Amino acid sequence: MGRSSGTGRRSRRIVYAALPSQSKFHKLKKRFKGFSGPVGSGKSQALCQEAIRLSYKNPGRLGLLGAPTFPMLRDATQQALFEILDRESIPYEFNKAENYIVFGDTKSKVLFRSLDDYERLRGTNLAWFGVDELTYCQQEAWLRLLSPA
Repeated sequence: MGRSSGTGRRSRRIVYAALPSQSKFHKLKKRFKGFSGPVGSGKSQALCQEAIRLSYKNPGRLGLLGAPTFPMLRDATQQALFEILDRESIPYEFNKAENYIVFGDTKSKVLFRSLDDYERLRGTNLAWFGVDELTYCQQEAWLRLLSPA
């Protein structure tokens, strides 16, 4: 189970042997950071680890994981996230109809969204977001995610 840190945040230990390139990504302190590499370099894994970290760092808040298309989101990003959550016994509820999860420890919600219809991203009040395969997304999708309304 997670434990409270006294700040309202919850903490949890996760077994994760990050590759050197993933470690560099995780250590970046910039507002926006990116990780590029060939197939099998661990991009989706690193993104999902960041999503979990940010969900614990922002209890009760809303985050978003996106990908260029729904099949890419479902087959790579979501699959990687669910594998980590299940392996680490991190409690969550998946609402398949609305395509989001809620973490049991923090009540943080993560929306899963395809970025091919970027107009559907309007009105999300996000604490954080992450995009898998951003180079395949339209620029307007990135701009919509940056927009507060």
